[in-house]
Amino acid sequence: MDDAEGPEITDAEVADLPRYRMALDDPDPSEFHSEIRQTADGSWITRWLTGYLVVSHDDVVALLRDRHLEQAAGKVPALIRGEVDPISTLPSDDLLIAEGEKHTRLRRLVGPAFSTKSIDTLRPGMRAYLDRALAEAGNGAGVPSQLDIVELMAAYPVATICQLLGVGEEMWDDFSRWAESHFMVLKSSEEGDLDRDQRIEADARELEEFCIELIESRRAELSDDLLSRLIIENQDGDRLSTDELVSLIRSMIAAGIDTTRNQIGSLMALLLEDRETWERLRDDRSLVPAAVEESLRLLNPIRVAMRTVREPFTHRGVRFQPGTLIALHLAAAGRDGEVFQEPDLLDPHRANARSHVAFSNGVHHCLGAALARAELQEMLAAMLDAWTDVESAGPVVWKHARLPVWGADSVPVLVAPA
Repeated sequence: MDDAEGPEITDAEVADLPRYRMALDDPDPSEFHSEIRQTADGSWITRWLTGYLVVSHDDVVALLRDRHLEQAAGKVPALIRGEVDPISTLPSDDLLIAEGEKHTRLRRLVGPAFSTKSIDTLRPGMRAYLDRALAEAGNGAGVPSQLDIVELMAAYPVATICQLLGVGEEMWDDFSRWAESHFMVLKSSEEGDLDRDQRIEADARELEEFCIELIESRRAELSDDLLSRLIIENQDGDRLSTDELVSLIRSMIAAGIDTTRNQIGSLMALLLEDRETWERLRDDRSLVPAAVEESLRLLNPIRVAMRTVREPFTHRGVRFQPGTLIALHLAAAGRDGEVFQEPDLLDPHRANARSHVAFSNGVHHCLGAALARAELQEMLAAMLDAWTDVESAGPVVWKHARLPVWGADSVPVLVAPA
C-alpha cells in the first residue's frame, strides 16, 4: 500500500518508542485516555505487548481498511493468567472473524437484514419495552426514585435480540446467561477452574441445540422476524446453511448484548457529568442521535481492535512483517485532537461526531451498528420522556481496565418521574 501522509518513522525509532502498560486496576476513563496520549507522546504508534499500539485516528482508520491485516482471532496471547482472546473460541467461518471471500459472501447474505430500514421496524418494540420498564421501576408519578441504570437496562438488549429472532420473553434469562457465559472466558480465574469450564461448555451445547431447533421451527413455519428473512434470503441460488445460521445467532448473542449493556451505562455516566447537555436534550430531542454518537466516540465498549499482519507492507515508513500483532486503539482514535476539536467534550452539535471508529471500519465494520444506534437512541428518548430530572446518586463503578468489552458496572441515579 502507499504510505499514509505524515512523517516517516524508521524501524529503529519504532523500537525506541515507549511501551504502553495498561493499569491493572479500574481506571477513571479520563485518566486512562490521558495515559495513552502521554505514552505515545505525539506519535501515531507506540509499543504494546508483543507488537504495536496505533493511537491516531487517521492511522487507525487506514489500518482497519488495510487488507494486509486480518483479525487476530486465536493469535492474541494470554496476557494475564486466566485471560484469553474472546473470539478465539469462535469457529473460523463465524462472521465476526471470517476473512476474504468467506466473509464477503456472509456479509452479502446477511447485510440486508441488518440495514437501517430493516432495523427501524424494531423501534416500536424497543420503545414499548422501555416505557414498561421505566414505569415499573419508579415509585410513581412525581415521586423520586433511586435506581441503577446498569441493572435497570440489563434485560433491554436481550429483549431486543429476542425480538429480532422472534423469540418470546420466556427465553430472556437463557439468552442473558448464554451471553455472560461467552464472556466468562475473559475474566481471571484460578487455573484449572473445572466448574467454570464445564459451565461454558454446557452453555455452548445448550445454545447450539436451541438454535438448531429454532431454525428448524422457522423453516417449517416462516414468520416476519429476522431469522425467517435470513432463511429465505437467496442470492444467485446461494443460501445460508444451518451451521451458518447457528453461527450467526451465536454472534448476535455474543456481540449484541454485552456491548450494548456497557454503552448504556457509559452514555448515562457521561450525561450525569454534563447536566447542561441533558437539559439541551430535553428541550431538543433532535439532538439525541448526536449525543449517542458522542458517547460512542468518548466511551466505546470495544476499545481495541486486534489485528495481525498477513503479508509484509509499509505504513508511514514502518515495515511490518507477517505475524506482527497490531492493536488499533479505537478509543484513543475517538479522542484524537487532530480530528475532534475539544476531544474530551461531549458536544451534540459536533459536525463530525460520526467519524468515530466505535463500530470499526473497513470490511469488518460492525454489522449491528444500525441496531446499536437504534437501541441507544430509543433508550435515551424514553428516559427523557419518563423523567423530568436525573442526578447522580453515587460514584460510577467501572469495569476492569483489561476487559476487552468495557463499561460501567454500576451507574446509580436519583430520578424524578414525569
